[in-house]
Amino acid sequence: MFGNIPILSSICRGNTSLVIGASFSTSKRKGMTMIKGVVFDLDGLIFNTEDVFIRATNEFLLPLGLEYEDQVRRRMMGQQADVSLQILKDHYRLAHTIIEIRSGIEANFIAALPEMLNVMPGFEELRTYLIHQSIPMAVCTSSSSIYAEQLLEEFGYLKEFEFVLGAEDVENGKPAPDCYHLACRRLDLLPGQVMVFEDSENGCRAAVEAGTFAVAVPGSHNCGHNYLGASLVANSLADPRIKMALQKS
Repeated sequence: MFGNIPILSSICRGNTSLVIGASFSTSKRKGMTMIKGVVFDLDGLIFNTEDVFIRATNEFLLPLGLEYEDQVRRRMMGQQADVSLQILKDHYRLAHTIIEIRSGIEANFIAALPEMLNVMPGFEELRTYLIHQSIPMAVCTSSSSIYAEQLLEEFGYLKEFEFVLGAEDVENGKPAPDCYHLACRRLDLLPGQVMVFEDSENGCRAAVEAGTFAVAVPGSHNCGHNYLGASLVANSLADPRIKMALQKS
């Protein structure tokens, strides 16, 4: 969701929610195709950075006598930074410029990282499984690629991914399917051969519209999101149905 945020060297090393969608649907995939590649979203999917962003935004709004509402968060989640911050500005009629809002929230975000940042449940195990199965992995995020690469490098994951696509790599951000079309081309795979993991409604819409095997992985921050069209709505990245889908494909 952010641009170039410096990642602190002191970074420390499951959720259920009300969601709308299919638990295991193949409505857009009549015949199961062999999954040959996997693409992960970043914020709220690999790392719990959505929780950090929620806290940072609340800390920005509270001195103004405002509260970060769920309906606003839902609209912002998965969007590119300038788009999401414009939604925030318009909803609360903030007098601040987008640059001022971004700077304030980023400062709170960076301050909260060492205390809050962690890997989402199930990622370590799934990542290990995919490596052992020689299934190539990539990252597609609405944040900048520099931010994503810094974060992945801090945890030693960066070298395991074929590439990282950021907001600057496509003209239209999620929920447009552009980023996943590009990811499929970079992997040299058909959309139906690619499994995409997303936590947000906007991200899932992008994956579904791109024609990929979209796996929604809601966190506590995704309450009320709509995952219509998703091939699978998983409880977490540790959900055994993910490996079942990989093995059955």
